[in-house]
Amino acid sequence: MYKHAAGRPSFWYPPEWQLQETDTPHPAVSLYPDPSDEATFISVTVQDMGQPLAREEASILKEGIEEGLKQLDGCVVEKLDVLEEVGDWCQEWVCTFLQDGTTRRRRARLFCAEQYLYSVVVQGSTEERYEYWRGMMEWVMLTVLNTTVEIGA
Repeated sequence: MYKHAAGRPSFWYPPEWQLQETDTPHPAVSLYPDPSDEATFISVTVQDMGQPLAREEASILKEGIEEGLKQLDGCVVEKLDVLEEVGDWCQEWVCTFLQDGTTRRRRARLFCAEQYLYSVVVQGSTEERYEYWRGMMEWVMLTVLNTTVEIGA
């Protein structure tokens, strides 16, 4: 199990995966199931917003997500949902996009729990690589949510 020194984020992951912490003002962690494939990864970041998300701010986050997706080359959004059972607010999306001439698949969640804003991104370097690692990567994604609930309880 990974647990950041500040306590957030925490999640389970296969110990043979390469874990990389980024030295930024906000905790950021990336996991690589196959270190030779840097475009297949999970990233988890947490930002302390200083206070819980206000109801009227949720629409601003949603608009930001939609604008960001429009900026990805050849982006096809397969799913864009609000998840009621995750944190205080959660938006999830699945999309494909072109990068360096390759179609990549991504699933992401942006959610708030208490005053923390979490971003969890699961990406495959190709659609096939995404499908190959999908089960384990989505399991890791779900443990970020489960440990958040435990910490916030």
